[in-house]
Amino acid sequence: MKKKSTCYYIGDKTSAKDIYGEGLFPDLEDLFNCWTNSPKLSIKNTDYLPVYAEVLGKLRGTACTIIEVGVLDGGSLFMWRSWLGEKARIIGVDLNPQANQWKDHGFEIFIGDQSDPKFWAGVYRDVRDFDAVIDDGGHESFQQIVTVLMALHFASKKSVILIEDTQTSLMKSFSSHGEYSFLQYAKDASDILNARHKAERDGEFPGPVNKKALKIFQNVNSIQFYAGIVCFKVDPTLINRGYSIRNIASEAENKDFRHHGYRAAMVNWPLAFEEKEVCVAGKSQEDIIKMLSDKG
Repeated sequence: MKKKSTCYYIGDKTSAKDIYGEGLFPDLEDLFNCWTNSPKLSIKNTDYLPVYAEVLGKLRGTACTIIEVGVLDGGSLFMWRSWLGEKARIIGVDLNPQANQWKDHGFEIFIGDQSDPKFWAGVYRDVRDFDAVIDDGGHESFQQIVTVLMALHFASKKSVILIEDTQTSLMKSFSSHGEYSFLQYAKDASDILNARHKAERDGEFPGPVNKKALKIFQNVNSIQFYAGIVCFKVDPTLINRGYSIRNIASEAENKDFRHHGYRAAMVNWPLAFEEKEVCVAGKSQEDIIKMLSDKG
């Protein structure tokens, strides 16, 4: 591979096997080949193609609708069409009017600001249902957050929202967000998924649940963190979330041993730019005795 500016040009003879080795699988190999054979420039991180192959592979050969933010050079548009198939509806979003040139190649193009909710409302009014939104746009936290919020608001079927280049949340040149980075937003949103369980154990949680946030993420089934990508999986069809259910009416017959054994663990906490070992404590013996006596 030859380095050009901040990325590498892999050359015509580099194969998917050269890049991914034993981790290669058919959808990934096909996607890599579609990317290398795209007639226009596309810059991707080697971490991203496996994620796209895993998450979007089921859409291949279907009449799916894909919206990609940040398409000026056009290379990824051709990649998606080649990989997903001729039935796919490929839509590009960009702030630069020059992206309109890709309409001549059969792609739908919307010109506008990804951080403008009114722009997105117009896009989704025209597009209607979508299967995936892929954000490779401006990479600033506020842009990524607005893109997620608007996609969640208009999602009407099972779909995914993939935000690319999330490492910018940690970069100095993108640090104007202060403590409110996109990655922190996504991490906090994952707490909202767990806060759904508050109804069952109300007294165990710190306080009243954020109902506004709960409503925003009510159709999110999971939030998956990859290297450089966060994926929100949306499913508006799921109901009765957050309830414990049992398959047999009777109580458990065997003694619960979950609170026996060690009461803490020393852990090298996974901070990205600092080494820190902490003690993660379990319930104290007093807490356990009280809990067991409360249960009778």
